[in-house]
Amino acid sequence: MLSFFNGNLYSLFPKRLLPAWSALLKAPYSSSSPLLLDRLVGSLGLPLESATSICEKLRTTDGKFPVDVERAGSVLGFLKSCGYDGARLAKLIAKRPSLLLSDVESTLGPQMQFLRESGVSDSVLLSAMAVNPAVFNKSVDSFLRPQIDFLNKYLRSADAFDTAIRRNLWLLTANYQRNLGPNIELLMREGVSIDDISLLMIRQPRALMLKVDRIASVVESVKRLGFEPGSMKFVKAVRVMSSMNESTWHSKVEFFKTLGWRQEEVVSMFMRYPRFLTVSEDKVRRVVELIPREDIVFHPLYLTYSIDKRLWPRHNVIKVLLSEGLLEKDRRIINLFKLSDKLFLQNHVMRHLDQVPHLMEVFRGSVTL
Repeated sequence: MLSFFNGNLYSLFPKRLLPAWSALLKAPYSSSSPLLLDRLVGSLGLPLESATSICEKLRTTDGKFPVDVERAGSVLGFLKSCGYDGARLAKLIAKRPSLLLSDVESTLGPQMQFLRESGVSDSVLLSAMAVNPAVFNKSVDSFLRPQIDFLNKYLRSADAFDTAIRRNLWLLTANYQRNLGPNIELLMREGVSIDDISLLMIRQPRALMLKVDRIASVVESVKRLGFEPGSMKFVKAVRVMSSMNESTWHSKVEFFKTLGWRQEEVVSMFMRYPRFLTVSEDKVRRVVELIPREDIVFHPLYLTYSIDKRLWPRHNVIKVLLSEGLLEKDRRIINLFKLSDKLFLQNHVMRHLDQVPHLMEVFRGSVTL
């Protein structure tokens, strides 16, 4: 009877869908699986193959489906009411099929309510749960509440909390007792203030979530370079160095040496402005074409400036002013790149429009030199 049923069923579907149906029908039969399959295809608009894959992941070792179709429908309806559109919800269920086993009243509902009441914005919450659905496995009382309480010690505003979670969605589920808490304690023992810890958590939360021995190694390396423990530059150096391993550090130093810098100069630049090491090699090469290497040694911040919006327009204006005799050649021209846009325009573009009418066009890049 089942063989005849299968044969008739196959005749009703396009050939491209037959493998998916075949896989489902060859498995031990369960009356709930076709209903669940229909719910996934109908409610989420999933391709039959994807819906079948989700069903198969939920099948127990004895071939049964533990999913109550009404419960699955309740879960889908609840998540839609929370703001998940069809496409995002489909991805979420495909990533975490076990969500369909959840109880809205006892788990999902209280979780979402608690996180919203804790100040997590809907946009961040939906993104976090889509990327990291492990949130749905966490108990409010035994995990989420202590986790949020810990984070709130350092993320002391709604904006700070949102920014940190957006930059690292795993902050909600990475047990703070494992790495986050011990890393913060280590840094505070080195004299890092709670305000600087807060900034680090907002700007680069990943650094605080590394293994404790890794952060301890970074701290020792930064201290050996000569940074004063607890200073803002110390924190910035830890932030940069924690983003790369030892081989990456050495390869970056070697790259700068190929452009003419000595190793001591690279270390000196790192001491002045650690973040210069995060600039791409291509951008460094382009900046060196505009600003002398010896100036960059003392002002590595210039490597981080936008080439198209800041360095190139000012370079062209300076070039014209020098050629017109409107700028002293012995002046510290390098300092003009540090001026705010307002001051540069006011003092070095608008002031000279009578003598060089096309100077604004030069600044805007609409005139080729």
